[in-house]
Amino acid sequence: MRLKNHKSHQIDYSEPLTFVFDNKTYKGFKGDTLASALIANDVLFFARSFKYGRKRGLMGAGVEEPNALVSLEIGRRYTPNLKATEVLLYNGLSAISASNPHALDLRALIKPLHRFMPVGFYYKTFIKQKVWAMVEGSLRALAGFSKSPTEVDEDVYDHVFQHTEVLVIGGGVGGIAAALEVLKNSKDQRVILVDERKNLGGELFNEFSSDDSAVKWHNEGLDELLAFKNEENSRLTLLTQSTAYAWYDHNYIEVLQANTSGESMISSGIQSARKILHKIRAKEVILATGAHERPMLFETNDLANIMLSQSVRRYLNEYGVVSGKNVILYGNNDSIYSTAIDLNNQKINCSVVDVRPSGNESEVVINAKNSGVKVFQGYAVIKANGTNFVKGIEISQVEMKAKPPKWESNWKLTGIIKKLKCDLLATSGGFNPVVHLDCHCGAKTFFDEDAQAFLPQKERNNRQICGSVNGLGKWQDVVIDAKNKAQLTLNSLGIIEEVNHTKLSTNYLNFFNASKFFMPREILNRPKVFIDMQNDVTTLDVALAIKEGYRSIEHIKRYTAMGFGTDQGKTGNINGIAVAAEFLGVPMSEVGTTTFRPAYTGVDFGAMAGREIGDFFDPQRFTTIHDSHIESGAEFELVGQWYRPWFYPQDGENMEQAVNRECLAVRTSIGMMDASTLGKIDVQGADAREFLSRVYTNAWMKLAPGSCRYGLMCNEKGMVIDDGVSTCIDDNHFIMTTTTGGAASVFSTLEMWLQTEWSELDVHLSSVTDQYSTVAVVGPNARHLMKLLCQDIDFERENFKFMQWRPGTVSGVNARIMRISFSGELAYEINIEANYGRYIWDKVLLAGKQWNITPYGTETMHVLRAEKGFIIVGQDTDGSMTPSDVNMDWILAKNKPFSYIGQRSFSISALNSNERLQLVGLLTKDQLVVLPEGSHIINNKGKSVGYVTSSYYSPILGRSIALAQLKSGLSQIGQIVLVKIVQEKRGLKEIPCEVSRSVFYDIEGEKVDGNE
Repeated sequence: MRLKNHKSHQIDYSEPLTFVFDNKTYKGFKGDTLASALIANDVLFFARSFKYGRKRGLMGAGVEEPNALVSLEIGRRYTPNLKATEVLLYNGLSAISASNPHALDLRALIKPLHRFMPVGFYYKTFIKQKVWAMVEGSLRALAGFSKSPTEVDEDVYDHVFQHTEVLVIGGGVGGIAAALEVLKNSKDQRVILVDERKNLGGELFNEFSSDDSAVKWHNEGLDELLAFKNEENSRLTLLTQSTAYAWYDHNYIEVLQANTSGESMISSGIQSARKILHKIRAKEVILATGAHERPMLFETNDLANIMLSQSVRRYLNEYGVVSGKNVILYGNNDSIYSTAIDLNNQKINCSVVDVRPSGNESEVVINAKNSGVKVFQGYAVIKANGTNFVKGIEISQVEMKAKPPKWESNWKLTGIIKKLKCDLLATSGGFNPVVHLDCHCGAKTFFDEDAQAFLPQKERNNRQICGSVNGLGKWQDVVIDAKNKAQLTLNSLGIIEEVNHTKLSTNYLNFFNASKFFMPREILNRPKVFIDMQNDVTTLDVALAIKEGYRSIEHIKRYTAMGFGTDQGKTGNINGIAVAAEFLGVPMSEVGTTTFRPAYTGVDFGAMAGREIGDFFDPQRFTTIHDSHIESGAEFELVGQWYRPWFYPQDGENMEQAVNRECLAVRTSIGMMDASTLGKIDVQGADAREFLSRVYTNAWMKLAPGSCRYGLMCNEKGMVIDDGVSTCIDDNHFIMTTTTGGAASVFSTLEMWLQTEWSELDVHLSSVTDQYSTVAVVGPNARHLMKLLCQDIDFERENFKFMQWRPGTVSGVNARIMRISFSGELAYEINIEANYGRYIWDKVLLAGKQWNITPYGTETMHVLRAEKGFIIVGQDTDGSMTPSDVNMDWILAKNKPFSYIGQRSFSISALNSNERLQLVGLLTKDQLVVLPEGSHIINNKGKSVGYVTSSYYSPILGRSIALAQLKSGLSQIGQIVLVKIVQEKRGLKEIPCEVSRSVFYDIEGEKVDGNE
C-alpha cells in the first residue's frame, strides 16, 4: 500500500504514471521502480520458483532481489530477465513476470512429489533409463526464466573508452566522501564516480527521518559534487544508474550505464543509446560497494511478504510504500530496530523478534522499546505459517550453548513454541560485504569473526576499500573511513606525502552488533528451509550433498545449483556456506567462498556488441565470383567469415536432391567449384624449403619446381592442426594453401615460429588469400574442357601429371593451373588474379555446357571427399588426433636433419597406444539410414567408445557412408558396432553398423587420372 502524506525521497507525486503488469493496468508515480509501484498496488506475487514452482514475492529492493524477474515490452523492444527492483517506472511500461505466478504450473501441481525430488534427482532417477531422451525434453521445458527474444533489438548501444586517475565505485556515503576528498586535495586528477542507483546517497536516505545531520551532510555533499561537475574542464564524471560489473587486470573495469529515464531512448524519439558500456582504465580504484543484507533461516521462509529488513525500510522511506499492516521484524542485529522505529513512526503496527538475549542494549534498541515497539528478545522464528503468503510465525526461545561440540552452532532452541500473527515478516541475519568486484582479479577474502562476514583482503596495489564493504555500519564511521582511504589513494598517486588518519568513533567491524550466524540444527534439519530462493535450494539439499561425499563449497554449489541463475548467490550463498560449515563441522573460514566471476549483474548482449552489429558484427568475406553464384541460385553457408556456395538447387529441388545431382555430375561428367577461399600464404626466401620441412611432417627438400605436395601440420603436442597443398614456384618460392577456417591462425602460428624460434631462417611470409581466385574443374571430362580453354599447356596425362602445376593462359588471362584433387577425380585448379575470377568462372561455365558442366558447393565437396576417405581438419579431427589416429603414418618423415613440429611428441607412449581413437568407416546395415554426425558408438555395456565425425548419403554408391573415430578401430574392421542416435519424439535407437576402411570409393585411386 502507498502511505498517504508520506515524504518519500524518490517519488514525484505531481507526475502519475500508468503501466501494465501481467496484463493488468496499475498506477504509479515518477521515481517509482516497478517493484515499489506494485507494492503500492498491493501486488504480492511476482514469480514462481525454479524447481518447485512455489509462488514468490519480493524479497529485496535492489540488485540483490532473487525472485521478481520480469520481461519488459514486446516485439523488438522485448527484454528478458530484468529485476523489478531495478526497473524504473515510465509511462506505458509493459511487463510480465518471468514465470507467471497466477497461471497453473506443473511444478506446483506435483507438490506431493516434491519430497522425491532432492538435489540431483533427475540424474539419479532417469539418467540410466532409456526414457531419458523423452524425460529430458520435459525437464528442460520446465527450466529457465523468461523466454528469449525472437526479434531483432531495435535499440542502440554505445561503447565509451575512458581513462582516469581515480575511479570510485559506489555512490553511497563512502563513495561521495571519497570522491570529494580526492577532488578537494588535488588539482589535475580526474575522478569517475559510479553508482547503480539513479540518485546518490545509498542507504543514507533511511537515516533522514531520524537524523537531521545525515540530511545536511548529504545535501552539502551533493552540492559540492555538482560544483565540481559544472566546472569548466571538469575533472569529475558522474555515472549514475551505472553498474560496474567486471574488474579485470591492471584496473580495467567495465561499467554498464542505463538510460536514466528508464525507457528506451529510441522509442522516445531520441536517437541515442539505450545503454552505454564504459570501458575504464583507472590508476587507482576506491571500492565503496556497500553490503547486502542476508536473510534468516527458518521453515517456509520463502512465503510471499517475507522480505529483508533493509528492503522494507528502503521501500518505506524512499518510495512511501509498505506491503503489510502488521509487521514483525526478525533478526540478529540492531538494524531491525531502526526499521521498526520507522514503521512505528508511520503508525504501522510492528513487533521485533531478536535472537540475542536482553542486556547490554544499544541506543537504537532502547529507543525502539521506548517508542512502544513490542520486543521478543532471546526468541527465534522456527516456521512461517501460510499457504502462499505469510500469515503468521512460530517462535521459540533460544540460548547459547556453553560448549558446542566441534564447530556446531552456538545456538539451541528451548521453551514452548508461541504463535504470532503478521502479514509482513522482515528479516536480517547480518550483512555480506559486496566483495564480488574485488575478487574478479583473484583477490581473496577472509572471514572476520567480529563482523561475522567475509571481508576483502586489506592490502592490494592501486585499490582501497571503504565503508560497509570494509565492515562498517554507522554512516559517520563510513565518512571517516572513506576520507582515510582517499588520503591513501592520493599518497599512491604522489599527490600528498603524509597521510592524516582520523580514528573511527565506534568499535571497528561491529556491523550493527550482529550476533554469530544463527544456525541451530533443530531449524536446519526442518524441510523447506530455503537458502537460495531462486533455485529452491534448501538446507537439507546441502546436507544431502555433504552426505553424498561433496566437501568443497564449489562442488556443493554446482551439485545443488546454489547461487546459479540471475541471483549468483547475492542473498543466499553466504548462508549456504554457513550451513555447509555447520554440517561439515568446520569453521566458515575453512569452507571459504565460491569463486566470484564477471559479470556481477546481467549485461545486455546489445551492450556487449555496441554498434558492431549486423554487417559490422563480423567481417563478411565474398569471393570475386560471388555474384555469379547468386545468379545461379546458390544457397550459402558461412565458413570462416567466407560466404561459400553450399549447394545450387534447381527447379524446386531440396538440398538432398541438389547434392545428389551435383555429386553424380562430378563422378560421371564434370563439375566446377569456387575454391578461392582456401588460405594462401606466399613463402619466399633462401630457407623456404627448410622452413616447410620444419612445419610439415613430410619431406620438402627435394620437391622440384613445377610440383605440388600435400602437407600435414601438427602442433608441438603432435596433434593435427591443419593440412593443405603447397606448390613449388622455384627453389626459393612456394605457395602454401591452408584450410579456409584455419588460414589466419596458421599464418599467425608460422610467424610466431619464424620470429621467436627460427629467426636465423631467411624466410618471408605474405598472406595472399585475397589476391587470387581459384576455379576447380573436376570430373572425368575435365581434361577435355581444359584443352578447350587453354592451348599453351600440354594436358596429356604423361606430360601433366597428378600433383604438378603449369603456367599458362586461360581465355587470355595468365594463370597457374594445378593438377590436384580433393574428390579423387581428375581435377585442375585454375588460379588467376582475383579481379579475373568472375570472368574466368563464366568462361569455364560457358565452355563446359557441351559436357553439361555442373557448379557444386561445399556440401557436395564434403560427400566427394568422404567417399575417398579424405579428412577435414576440425571435423574428423578435434585437436587431440595425431596423424596415426587418422591413418596417415605414411606422411611422417623418418630422416629429416631437423625435426619438424610435433615429431618429438610421437615418441610418447600414450600416443602410440592401440587403445586410442582411430579413423574408420561405418556402413549401416540399413543402407538408407544416414547417421547423425556426433552420434556415439557404444559397446555391449552401453559405454561410448567413439563417435561419428562425418556422415552422408553417397549417390554414386547408392547408400549411406560415415567416417568415425573408434577406440582401437583398425582392429575392428569387419565387425558390427552399435551407434546410438536420438530420434525426435521417439527416444534413443541403436543402429547396427559394420566397421570398414575409411575409403569407400575408387579404393585403388584410378579415377584421379580420368577415363583416358
